[in-house]
Amino acid sequence: MATPLPLCYLNGEYLPLTQARVSPLDRAFLFADAVYEVMPVYGRRPFRFAAHCERLSRSLQELGMRDPRSREQWHDIIATLIERNAGDNTVPDMYVYWQVTRGAEYGRTHAPLPQLERTVFAFCSPLVLPDQATLERGVSCVTAQDNRWGRCDIKSTALLANILLREHATQAGAAEA
Repeated sequence: MATPLPLCYLNGEYLPLTQARVSPLDRAFLFADAVYEVMPVYGRRPFRFAAHCERLSRSLQELGMRDPRSREQWHDIIATLIERNAGDNTVPDMYVYWQVTRGAEYGRTHAPLPQLERTVFAFCSPLVLPDQATLERGVSCVTAQDNRWGRCDIKSTALLANILLREHATQAGAAEA
């Protein structure tokens, strides 16, 4: 894993990643109530930018959130991050991680979902490609059942499924799902 590049974007500001701060009451922190994208950048050019934006918007829509940035705004944010982090072309290949959370509220509410200002965050890291030996020999893998949604016995902060079901109940005029 590569060390992240020094500049990030947080809620309209470009600042050193080491100085970025998000509220401990942000719903991403409390409930995993957020979506993200990771996009490779080759030679300072984002790979399939439009497709990544479409997936981000669709994911947000599935959580009942509208995209807080237009495609042009996302393009400008990402282009600025790439330019400022690439330096004198010492890091032409990287990836951009960007995330939108429902935002921070004073409290902890499952539903109805609050109307909050979204938290928007993005940063870059150098893209580390596999070495030649790995490309030639490959890597070992295992298969495993995907049980992420079936492990309700673990008291995890990833409560997104709970949030979506509770909102469904609220919209149906019920107290619980």
